[in-house]
Amino acid sequence: MRVVIGSLMVGLAFAVPGVQGGNQGEPFMLTNGCINCHGIEGQRPPGVVPSLAGRSEAYLYETLTAYRDGTLKGTIMNRVMREYDDQMLRQLANYYSRLPSGSLGSDCKDASCR
Repeated sequence: MRVVIGSLMVGLAFAVPGVQGGNQGEPFMLTNGCINCHGIEGQRPPGVVPSLAGRSEAYLYETLTAYRDGTLKGTIMNRVMREYDDQMLRQLANYYSRLPSGSLGSDCKDASCR
């Protein structure tokens, strides 16, 4: 029975590419905590929680750093960013800046975030 279950688990790992962390690399894995609020690939309909895809890398990095350092207050972002170092924040900013902004609409009203 263990052999059957083990074989099924190995087969599942190869059958579902999203389960394999190595496919898209470490920056993608860092975004797992972001998906619930900011949407898959950083896109969500305009509203209180912003989309991140396609924003400028500099804007994203500065904003994430400000949340981490407490100079920008947010409902949960200060607590979430507290554990991220500069390298992780740069990876997140780079990852989201390279994603297409998509067709969900833009909630960015300030030219500095583009």
